[in-house]
Amino acid sequence: MRTPQVFRGAISDGDLRLLRVFRTVVENGGFTAAEVSLNKSKSAISLDIAHLEQRMGTKLCIRGRSGFKLTDEGQIVYLASLQLFNDVEKFRDRVATAVKALTGRLTVLLVDNLVSVAAGPMARAIGEFTRRHPRVEIVMESATPAGVEQGIVEGEAEIGVSVVPRELSSIEMIPLFHEELRLYCSRSHDLAKAAPGEVTPERVKEFRLVMPGVTEDPHFATLVAGFRTDARSSNIDSRILLVLSGAFLGFLPPHFAAPWVESGELVEVMPRHFRTENTFYVLFKKSARQSAAAQAFLSILLASFEKAKRMEISPLGQLA
Repeated sequence: MRTPQVFRGAISDGDLRLLRVFRTVVENGGFTAAEVSLNKSKSAISLDIAHLEQRMGTKLCIRGRSGFKLTDEGQIVYLASLQLFNDVEKFRDRVATAVKALTGRLTVLLVDNLVSVAAGPMARAIGEFTRRHPRVEIVMESATPAGVEQGIVEGEAEIGVSVVPRELSSIEMIPLFHEELRLYCSRSHDLAKAAPGEVTPERVKEFRLVMPGVTEDPHFATLVAGFRTDARSSNIDSRILLVLSGAFLGFLPPHFAAPWVESGELVEVMPRHFRTENTFYVLFKKSARQSAAAQAFLSILLASFEKAKRMEISPLGQLA
């Protein structure tokens, strides 16, 4: 890994990320307490702080058995970072007001495979936003559910869309839509060959299951209790490959599984019993002052999904 260069006054995007981590550690009173807010391990946080200290060329904090404490230099850097982030937000808003048009950059993190379940409302929201605010640069990236959370907490993105069944104290969560999940096996699986009377919930749970990346939902935890969970995947493409292999069962959205069901490669397993749903949320950091562009995009995004509900249009853009 390349050693960060000593800070000479020029601030990079990497510096801003490290400063956000440092600020969160300070405001939580230490590395351990910051783990939840940052959604990172203590070792990863420690590595970030070490890199920041290398960039600053000085020791910023003391951590050990005696607890966490800022050095004099660390206190100066912390206070300066607060002023820096405040000035950045003020600059964005003043420029936007002065030119009477939104400018700057908007970074949005989307959970992997979102397009397979929400292409319609998402595309309409993006189109509407760019028509209204053509001078805003949009940076849109995909990530795992944990990656979306981390990006929002660390300030790498202002808006996120993901499956987040557990509440996080530092993140605001607004429900967007629900996604149904049903249980499937491949045509080569023993359950696909079994007579209907032989397939019971108890028999189904004798087989191995692919667990999705997000599993904290209490209802889903109850549903999968007793399964052998020898595989895990947060990406739906990878999950369906594991199911198609014939070695695993897996929960999949019906619309995504439909082509393989129609071709006979996938078989639905006890649809009345093994079914659940995910809730997708739009996420943003509670303590951060949103830019004008982020506020505008959030408003348009919520309106797009609300319109889809009123028109009874599925997230894919088809009439339900």
